[in-house]
Amino acid sequence: MQFLKLNSKTALFWIAILYLFVANLLFIQRTSPDDEWTNLRYDSGIYYAYLPATFILKDPFWRFLDQPDQIAGEKGVQYWAEKSQTGQWIPRATIGKAFMDLPFFFIADLYTQMNPIHKRNGFSKPYKYAIVCASLFYTLFGLALLRSVLLNFFTDKFTAIILLLLAFATNLYLYTTHESGMSHPHTFFLLSAALWLSLRWTNSKKFVPIVLFGLVCGLIVLIRPINFILLLPLPFFILIAESPNGTIQTMISGLKSLFTSRKFNIAIFVGLLIIFPQLLFWKVQSGSWFYYSYGNEEGFFFNNPNILNGLFSMRKGWFIYTPLMLFAVVGWSYLLRKHAWLTAAILLSFVIFVYITFSWWCWWYGGGFSARTLIDFYPYLALGLGGFLVFLSKKRRVLKSMFGIIFLFFIALNMFQSYQFKIGLLHADAMNWRVYKGIFLKTKRFSDYYETISHPDYENQKRYGFEKKEANPRNSVE
Repeated sequence: MQFLKLNSKTALFWIAILYLFVANLLFIQRTSPDDEWTNLRYDSGIYYAYLPATFILKDPFWRFLDQPDQIAGEKGVQYWAEKSQTGQWIPRATIGKAFMDLPFFFIADLYTQMNPIHKRNGFSKPYKYAIVCASLFYTLFGLALLRSVLLNFFTDKFTAIILLLLAFATNLYLYTTHESGMSHPHTFFLLSAALWLSLRWTNSKKFVPIVLFGLVCGLIVLIRPINFILLLPLPFFILIAESPNGTIQTMISGLKSLFTSRKFNIAIFVGLLIIFPQLLFWKVQSGSWFYYSYGNEEGFFFNNPNILNGLFSMRKGWFIYTPLMLFAVVGWSYLLRKHAWLTAAILLSFVIFVYITFSWWCWWYGGGFSARTLIDFYPYLALGLGGFLVFLSKKRRVLKSMFGIIFLFFIALNMFQSYQFKIGLLHADAMNWRVYKGIFLKTKRFSDYYETISHPDYENQKRYGFEKKEANPRNSVE
């Protein structure tokens, strides 16, 4: 891999510079001519809306939604909630991301109170920018922590390449700069922090890192409960310093000792403490400690998962729009030889995560780029990417040069397609092969673009788990 001669600190520096530049440039472009643009709408809005509801409307239980004339413009797009059986409002998203956005919200709110030219409604320009800053902060901080983790497995040179590829050749770039407001940069940071703390568990003589570990794990679950799966490999990270590839008896003994230790119990207690406010909120609003906030109309089809579509379809296929990750998955085979139990745990978690992710009725997850939910798993995939680079380093120079060109192409393609997504050329949910071929490396639509796109059949997909009809019958290729 001679095409890139950077150390990992320098790589982080350039990632930060380019991310900050792109995110701020896009924010200025969007908010100056068009104040209606917002990164706090729909999915982004329901994660965040706890904050203006609690600190601006002074109503943490969302009773303001019963008043027909109040915040009419925000209902259903920012304040998105359903009534429980007791008649109380419950937002669709959990409160974890709002906790993490709180410092940024407070700064924006204080600024707004001192500058009355902006509306103090939680959704005006200062609040939009605060969430841009939150996404940038958590992604960049997550990459810095991930760097420290990767240096335990790979050289500084390989670590630099991994960070650059993650930052610019995956959809982490788009969801940090172009589409700030989603939860994925936050979870990326939290899992990177959990891995960093896991590797310091054994040598930690103080309980502060253990408390932080419990806090981080609790927040991972509190942002998206399904992300509990991300925690499953962490015990093997904790044990890696003691027995990186021990026998099954050694591993079982180590896990038993870990699970019965005082440190582990403290971490679990802190994690549950972080989750408790959500459970209490559900109890007050619904009468139950656990509540499914998506109602009866939206759910999982575990008997009919759309795994192949989620990975390979032209609509939103992960390996189609983020092809770099195919090499990351393959690269786990290298890690399997070095750290068998750890890699086995990651692979098992990945299979479960992919299965559940694409069993959701809307397997393409609405309007978005690539499989955005898999960004949450990227800290683990970084290890696989490093494994592939190590494998490649042992091959002939011709092959290394060829993959160097391929990786540079992936970076250019990802950043260009992110731009296409921003301007609406790469359609958010209606792509198919004909459209993809027609706009590939182009900046303008072809003549019959709108007649060629294939809009999803949302209603039948939601009801039955598959689409019964197509908006354009002549376009059968997703």
